[in-house]
Amino acid sequence: MGKLHHLNVGCADASVIKTSSATFLIDCHNIEDHSHLLPSNKNLRGVFITHQHEDHYSGLSYLKDAGYTIDCLIYSPYVRRRGDNSVTIDEWNEFSGYRDYFKRKGTKLYAQYRQQSLKKPWWKTNGVSFYIIGPAKSIATSDTRELHDACLVILAIMGKRKCLFTGDASDANLKWIADNTTNYCNDILHASHHGSINGADLNFIKNCNARYTVVSTKSGVHSNVPHPTAMRRYRDNTKNKVYRTDQDDSLSWTF
Repeated sequence: MGKLHHLNVGCADASVIKTSSATFLIDCHNIEDHSHLLPSNKNLRGVFITHQHEDHYSGLSYLKDAGYTIDCLIYSPYVRRRGDNSVTIDEWNEFSGYRDYFKRKGTKLYAQYRQQSLKKPWWKTNGVSFYIIGPAKSIATSDTRELHDACLVILAIMGKRKCLFTGDASDANLKWIADNTTNYCNDILHASHHGSINGADLNFIKNCNARYTVVSTKSGVHSNVPHPTAMRRYRDNTKNKVYRTDQDDSLSWTF
């Protein structure tokens, strides 16, 4: 038996997957506020950082200072260009510093595009199967790319539960997935970009066939986030319930 936790960390992202033998993080903003969910041996089997924005990776600072080890760090393959407005140079350098620190400590690094075939998991370990269904390399490396085009999109299968983590994936990123993938959710959708309209591609949402949608957000931080149209799309296309962490607090699912 295990648990999936979607944490209330404001207009940011942090999720924890705990099995009987391992702990995984999908983004880690303010993870120090939820350290009771972290393993007592201070070893994390895998940490996925969907992209290099502070509101997704900031918990790496706590993990570093508190002496945690990470077996595998999986992160967006984005290549930043000079003058890139989609991610500041300070954020880029800060994330790179944490990445390099954990590499020196023995962490294996993976800057991952969509896996070539979805016939088997990209990683199956400790009772969890992870599929990397985005970003498509053609989208993530296009001449007009921005960071959210290269955001990781991860399907985690945990027993009979599934959760699709979308980080802040852009419409272009999600549209490509919708056009080229089938059966990519069918259970829990962790909505993109805190309920922003950019990341709420309608076909992607429809094809998710979600039973539940979780929007990790906090109103008032950014203008029109969460966006009324995006929230309506989630409500119209989610079978059971749409949750908001700023209203429903942290959520846990047993598997």
